[in-house]
Amino acid sequence: MKNKLLTPIKAIDTFVKCKKEGERIPILVWDSLRTYQKWNQIELTGLLNASAYFPDILFEKDMEKKIQHRLDEFNSRIVDIPIK
Repeated sequence: MKNKLLTPIKAIDTFVKCKKEGERIPILVWDSLRTYQKWNQIELTGLLNASAYFPDILFEKDMEKKIQHRLDEFNSRIVDIPIK
């Protein structure tokens, strides 16, 4: 049976709490973090913010660039609607 994953926000929160308390990061957190490419804009922003304090949350090579590219994709979808 496949384990359920944590929500992105819960995964980030648990990672940060474990780091602050000097505890081992649970496998479930790592499994949840590995799905970051499917996360939404707010969750990816939270991941980048957490990486400023705990850089080891970015576990892949060029992960920050991949996240930034994904965030740029989200921003390119925003359309300004002029209000008259």
